[in-house]
Amino acid sequence: MNIESIKPSEKGLEVFWDDSQKSCFPWFWLRDHSESSADLHPDTLQRQIDSFSTPLDNTVSKVWLDDGMENVYIKWQDERSSLLSASLLGRMSKPALPQLSTIGSAELWDSADEIKPFPEMPYEQLMDDEGGINVWLDHVKRVGFILVCNSPATAEATKKLMERISYLRNSIFGEFSVWDNKKINPDDTAYTSQEIELHTDSTYVHDAPGLQTLHCLQKDSRGGENQLVDGVAMAELMRKEFPREFNVLCEVQVPGRYIRSDAYLETYRPVFRVNNDGLIIQVSFNNHDRAPFRLEHDEMESFYEAYGIFHRLAHNKARHYEFLLEPGNILTFDNWRLLHGRSAFTGYRQLCGGYHNREDFESLIRLS
Repeated sequence: MNIESIKPSEKGLEVFWDDSQKSCFPWFWLRDHSESSADLHPDTLQRQIDSFSTPLDNTVSKVWLDDGMENVYIKWQDERSSLLSASLLGRMSKPALPQLSTIGSAELWDSADEIKPFPEMPYEQLMDDEGGINVWLDHVKRVGFILVCNSPATAEATKKLMERISYLRNSIFGEFSVWDNKKINPDDTAYTSQEIELHTDSTYVHDAPGLQTLHCLQKDSRGGENQLVDGVAMAELMRKEFPREFNVLCEVQVPGRYIRSDAYLETYRPVFRVNNDGLIIQVSFNNHDRAPFRLEHDEMESFYEAYGIFHRLAHNKARHYEFLLEPGNILTFDNWRLLHGRSAFTGYRQLCGGYHNREDFESLIRLS
């Protein structure tokens, strides 16, 4: 979108666009958003103008466009100057509440057959190729997970892969963990051989990790198949077929908790977190870690009905991508989108893995 002309008015600067639309930017907003080197640091892009300590004189002396129609210049009565790019004005052309947005390029899937092409790449391609991270990222954006194959079956190789993506997130389990099912008095079902229901991780922390990575380093066992299911696809199905129950899961703040001898973590989040446009930003579901809460009788019944629908959708095996995580295959998945689980097993397994922050995942997307 390009600027065709500008016109000062009493309320602000009217900008006429080449698509026949018009915007009116308030004078105070223009001064507050000046991109001149005096007002916006040229390296850090942090605001340097102080718009609030003392009143600003927003009386305009002169407004003009440069010859290339790429920048608007404003001379104020107090002799200060402002510069605003056509690019910034174009992005801000329509007023809107700031909000989280969904990740582009998502292909929702209701069964493993719909995951095409399959999200898989060699370890060497990710680690050594210039464009390896973008290939990895495109798969995670598209279907919510990726398997990196032919990796050395070591914790060191797994951590190196994670650090290739971004810095690791610290958590109650440490920055990077190696564990098995021999732990005495385990404080999480991940340290056992019993079944783990489909869930998202860390429903008990305010900011659940965006990505989770898992690698099975050693195994002498039977069973233990992993399952993945697209939580956003199920949420959209509920929106269409069970709209009342969908709204319940958008509204009820479900408590999650994690308790051990040295920690008691708890927070509240709806199963479906949506933005102002009703688009799904995050699915947060963990029946293992759901903490006690009580609503009024009718509200409690409505919640149980809605939660039960989602639970049954998630545990319908026709929706699952099920596989056995073997040494040498590193799984990374979107913890805000996919639910993951594991069947019970007998024998021994050793795994390693960790988390990345959601903002670092989104940063990679913006830079790609």
